[in-house]
Amino acid sequence: MLLKKMLRDMKQHKIQFISIFLMSFLTLMIFAGVGAESYGVQQVVDQYYEDTNMADMWIYSQQMDNKTYNDLKSINGIEDSERQLVVTTTAQLSGDPSIKMHFIENNKISKYYPIEGSDINMDDTDGIWLDKSFADEHKLKVGDNITIKMNGTQITKTIRGLGYSPEYVYQETEGSIIPDFSLQGFAYASYKAFPTDNIPYDVVLIKTNDNADIFQEKIDNKIEGKYSTLIPQKDHSSVVQFQSEIDQHNMMGKMFPLIFVVVALLTLITTMTRIVNHQRTQIGTLKALGFSNKKLSIHYMSYGFYLTLIGSISGLIIGQNTIPYLFYPSMSAFYKVPTWKPGFDLSFIYVALILILLSTLFAYLTTKNIVRQSPASALEPKAPKITKAGFIERTRLWKHLGFIFRWNIRDIRRNKIRSSVTVVSIIGCTILLISAFGMSEGMDDLKTWQYGSINQYNNQLLIDDNATDAQIQKVVKDVNGTQIMTTPIEIKANNMKKTVNVNVYNKTDLIQTTDNAMNPMEIPEDGVSITYKTAELMNIKKGDTIKWHIYGEDKWVETRIDEIYADPTNQGLTIRPDKFEKLGYNFTPTSIVTNHSVNSSYPGISTINSVDDLQNTWDELMETGNLLVAILLIFAILLSVVMLYSLSILSFTEIERELATLKVIGFKSKIIQKIFLIQNLSLSIIGYIIGIPLGYYVLRIMMDTSGETFYYPIHYSFQTMALTFVSVVILSFIVNLLLVRKIKNINMVESLKSIRE
Repeated sequence: MLLKKMLRDMKQHKIQFISIFLMSFLTLMIFAGVGAESYGVQQVVDQYYEDTNMADMWIYSQQMDNKTYNDLKSINGIEDSERQLVVTTTAQLSGDPSIKMHFIENNKISKYYPIEGSDINMDDTDGIWLDKSFADEHKLKVGDNITIKMNGTQITKTIRGLGYSPEYVYQETEGSIIPDFSLQGFAYASYKAFPTDNIPYDVVLIKTNDNADIFQEKIDNKIEGKYSTLIPQKDHSSVVQFQSEIDQHNMMGKMFPLIFVVVALLTLITTMTRIVNHQRTQIGTLKALGFSNKKLSIHYMSYGFYLTLIGSISGLIIGQNTIPYLFYPSMSAFYKVPTWKPGFDLSFIYVALILILLSTLFAYLTTKNIVRQSPASALEPKAPKITKAGFIERTRLWKHLGFIFRWNIRDIRRNKIRSSVTVVSIIGCTILLISAFGMSEGMDDLKTWQYGSINQYNNQLLIDDNATDAQIQKVVKDVNGTQIMTTPIEIKANNMKKTVNVNVYNKTDLIQTTDNAMNPMEIPEDGVSITYKTAELMNIKKGDTIKWHIYGEDKWVETRIDEIYADPTNQGLTIRPDKFEKLGYNFTPTSIVTNHSVNSSYPGISTINSVDDLQNTWDELMETGNLLVAILLIFAILLSVVMLYSLSILSFTEIERELATLKVIGFKSKIIQKIFLIQNLSLSIIGYIIGIPLGYYVLRIMMDTSGETFYYPIHYSFQTMALTFVSVVILSFIVNLLLVRKIKNINMVESLKSIRE
């Protein structure tokens, strides 16, 4: 009988109960869906690193002779090691793409992962194992021959296999911010395939039995001065970039469901309170018939239990089987792992259980008082609320307010919980909208900032590694260009190390330095400047001293930071060539930028990128970001429409007698509709005002998890706030329009009955 009663109640108040179901459904769908994607990718890449025995650290040295290598291997705690020669070569293919060639002693650490063909054969002197993405781009297959140019020598090898490498999950192409497999790739070959017997190994891959960070001092004591760079796995550029992507998705999957959890619980409290208050007679009758307090408590607790149970299970199933597959197409274009599949974590179950338990508990708390009353007390009508005059009612302003405003102020004061739920719903909606519009605007700003404010050239020419100085100077003269050197460096400051870039070029109109507000600024001609992102990560201030060196060189320099500037994608230092050479380094340009049109290729130039090409590259990179924006917008609209309509219906049913009275004394439906509209708009504006700073905080967290490569300054523009405000207002109007029919169809006779359930 009680089950039938519950079903009748749910049918009668279907909008409110559907809202509770949807909130629990959306909570688990987002949490489990995005979580399944991020946990799945994390589990896949962790397993990938384990299967390929990913190195714990890399040591780069130009002096890795047998004695130094043996000294290194003798360090206590180093379990295994492997030497490699890693050299950049040029493939004799269209566009002269570069291939990072690995000549290896064995295939035990950071092992090549074969997809097609055979695994690496250390006795094969003619074979090469190629990057599958690179091969697919150039239509190469197993059995084809490929010729590469290495230090002036051409060698031809037969492709034995195509595959991936754990060191190249993410490959950043020179002059671009996303991988371009038509321009670069990697390859592996046995040390026996090297043209000479004397191989100048320059990298050692190490596996340790403890945290790699503690080995820095041990290695310094053992082979001090005989290596240039030590990179722990956590600082490897591929690992850092991919982990940042996973962390951002994981953060979003955990943060936004909180909004739906809070709104679902508040809606449940509001709905159950109303049902219980209007069912006093029923509860008193049931108690008089012999139903125990425990039986009635379980009955009303089941309202929250069943709805959140069904919603949570549905969200878990649908979320895991839909949301991850939305992200995979764009992510697989940038990151290369053997497989993409959703994962599972017990936290999905824990969140579902917590939501179900909280819903059941809140349903119990709203009914415990009346259930404990005697049948006679429960059968008595509930005493009406006695409210004292509020602050506004005691001011002179009250006399100047119209009837509609007075009505709404008193209605809000009488129904504080319902009004609070409406405000919280709008706060959640505002946070989602601010995050969506702010992220979209931020990505557009970065594109304009990078390719409008900072880079004001039309073409970028990447210089081949083997280009001669004469070839470079001829190109510079022909295109009236500016030479730029961009190379990776390692910075030490405040007991931290980071891998960033050093950018060396003369002052030019083609590149404009900017501050973190995107305004033009000047950097010192005879000083060292650092980007805001790097300074922020390493707690570096203007006037501080840092140590740094170029990768592959043992020479460290100590310099003072003279200025801090901002760059959205290229983090590190900027120095003028004269200052760079004073520090003892050679200025070796890696690219030339120009405003001239470049219609032909030049000797010594490997690639020519137009601004249009670079902007298209940026658009491809932002595909995942645009997907996040779309998801946020969809959920914001769902949250707003469902909750505002649900709470408006609840408000309507609570004051239906009062509205009927207004109609009897001559108020038209349009006036009553206006009362609801003004109340919804007022509460929406309050929620919007509170949600603006909270939205900024959430957006800041989202942008900060984008990794160490990108810098996203967040400035709330008028456009973002206006779009959010207009969206909130429009949603309030939509909900109000949905209520028009109910207001017009008020049955004045039924509504004004003195006794009703």
